[in-house]
Amino acid sequence: MKTVEIEITDDKALKLLMDMEEMHLIKFVQNRKPLSALRKQIKSPMTEQEIDLQLNALRNEWKRDI
Repeated sequence: MKTVEIEITDDKALKLLMDMEEMHLIKFVQNRKPLSALRKQIKSPMTEQEIDLQLNALRNEWKRDI
């Protein structure tokens, strides 16, 4: 099995691909986001949601009433 990336230039092509998937000739796979070099070095990778939660917590520590 081979995985290839294509760019669709016409809606008719998308319809053809969807028909091919229904016939079990091809399978759509979700786009994979490449990890940055720094994220690859982390021993326990975090999801984007976990990162956002941690960043918000850190930002809230700096909010002070003056």
